[in-house]
Amino acid sequence: MIRSGLRNPHPGRHAAVWSGWILAFACADATATHSAFGPYISIQVYVDAAGQNITGDAANEPTMAINPLDPGNIVIAWRQFDSVQSSFRQGGWAHSQDGGSSWTFPGSLTPGQGRSNPVIDVDAQGNFYFQSLRFDEQGIYIEDIQVIKSTDGGRSWQEPVFAHGRGGDKGQLAVDRSGGIGDGHVYVNWRETGDDYCFTRSIDGGASFELPVGIPGNPSFGTMAVGPEGELYIAGRLEPSEWDEETQNRNHYRHIFSKSLDARDPDSIPTFTTRTVDIGGPAPLFNFRNNPNRYGPVGDVQVDVDRSNGPLRGNVYVLATVDPPGEDNLDIKFVRSSDGGETWSAPIRVNDDEPNKDSWQWFGMMGVAPNSRIDAVWYDTRDSGSYNVSRLYYAYSWDGGATWSKNVPVSQPFDTTIGYPHASQKMGDYSTLVSRRDGASVAYTATFNGEQDVYYLNVFPDCNENGVSDVLDIEQGRAGDADADHIPDSCETTPLAGDLDGDGDIDRLDIDLILAVRNQSASGPDDPRDIDKNGTIDALDARKLTLSCTRPRCAAE
Repeated sequence: MIRSGLRNPHPGRHAAVWSGWILAFACADATATHSAFGPYISIQVYVDAAGQNITGDAANEPTMAINPLDPGNIVIAWRQFDSVQSSFRQGGWAHSQDGGSSWTFPGSLTPGQGRSNPVIDVDAQGNFYFQSLRFDEQGIYIEDIQVIKSTDGGRSWQEPVFAHGRGGDKGQLAVDRSGGIGDGHVYVNWRETGDDYCFTRSIDGGASFELPVGIPGNPSFGTMAVGPEGELYIAGRLEPSEWDEETQNRNHYRHIFSKSLDARDPDSIPTFTTRTVDIGGPAPLFNFRNNPNRYGPVGDVQVDVDRSNGPLRGNVYVLATVDPPGEDNLDIKFVRSSDGGETWSAPIRVNDDEPNKDSWQWFGMMGVAPNSRIDAVWYDTRDSGSYNVSRLYYAYSWDGGATWSKNVPVSQPFDTTIGYPHASQKMGDYSTLVSRRDGASVAYTATFNGEQDVYYLNVFPDCNENGVSDVLDIEQGRAGDADADHIPDSCETTPLAGDLDGDGDIDRLDIDLILAVRNQSASGPDDPRDIDKNGTIDALDARKLTLSCTRPRCAAE
């Protein structure tokens, strides 16, 4: 079991305390562009030229990608409402060249055009691709799905390219960065009603798209991921054939998983197989019992793949918000497959709160880091006891999702039922997480300013609670990792043999504890100072312990 002894520096508090905190925070600065909670700082993305909040607007459904050639170059896009009084949305975007510390918001990608459901991804050469639904000139119905390309780090964008010209909904996009025969392929799928033709691809870098093909089950309200060998995976919901207006559970769908092994082949017409996946509960689309997202979904089904060169390479992971049995409202559940989706693990509950009728975990986000760590972030009401007040919580796994870290809050609380654009009445449909080696980047919507704004947040594993990523602590010698499991030894539940002072390291201080009593008899067969177990604590024990030092030259610092 990982980190069962990890401490939570911010235990839950009474709902009234949280409510007062929210009010005090909102009144302190109505135009704040940064919101800090411990070491985690949410930075507003949708800001004016002076870096200040733009009042009277709204923004939701943020999507994000990071340039693989320049990790400091991040692009975030969203549904942009210039006025909270209007339901007209455009494609807003911002770019950062300093790893998310500051943002440039140039405006909408195509001013005056209605756009929704944006999704961004990036190819191996650092070209960004923006997919969205485009509305007719009156902004009433979806006319087509378009993809727009940027070759300069998201600073400017080319002319839109039609990916699908017959409407559609909930478009998704993924780009192959596998280095194989499909490298650079741009994949688009969408929710289609009436037929199963819901997938297309571009094999020429987004310059054109092929005729659409079908996917059995037409997975909807989900995401796509490309595996290390160019395999294409899609996870989503299987929608019922009829919408039952009378049944309260009409929003409960099944989870499904589709894959294609030939979409990567430019000479083949893509084909897919689909199977049902048990993620530990029905797949709610809307939660009609005090929905924290009002008239919006509770989050997209997440899929991602381990692309490392380690032992978990190729593992496929699915995470989703489910409606568990009993009075508990919503949970974040996770399953994994080590055989390309043919078989799946038993469902694992990621959120570690006690089941409660006033607890909603929703808008789950997931990513897999290059070093195989799985990151998960979600909206959570556990601390407020109210469906309308959420905050972000974070957990991670180093063992392929078999066990998860203790959940930690990473944002201030905020009311998700305020700041709605006119007629929208929701926080959008999703938020986005992209895992990095030392942490994860999150793009999410919050109402810290009393309106919907988009924020960038860097989260990271920090089991020793020093405000620095455990990955960096280990790499830079601030923490030992004797068993090479990515977890600082000081966080392990099993004491490190030879760590006589219990600080999680073997260093000069431990050797000194032996030398201070050298040539004395051991207190018994289990005396940790008697390294060679010969019954005497002597210089030989000190020399042997030196070979186990976890710091260079056994340095104490």
